Amino acid sequence: MSMDTDSRTSQPGATVHVNHWCCVGGCGKWGGFGHSKGRAEPQWWCWEHYPHKPNQARSEALDIAEALGM
Repeated sequence: MSMDTDSRTSQPGATVHVNHWCCVGGCGKWGGFGHSKGRAEPQWWCWEHYPHKPNQARSEALDIAEALGM
């Protein structure tokens, strides 16, 4: 199997992998949800802490109702 070296990038750091951990202090889980505006402002969350989940308000209301025994 031959590799096409013409398709590789020559830009420094282009192939560096950066781990994204959850930005919630003390969590330490993989932060696979979010974005980054650069290294200075990481905005990565684990699914548990991701603030933009679909139907999050409904899910939280159901959790509160369940806790109250409703």
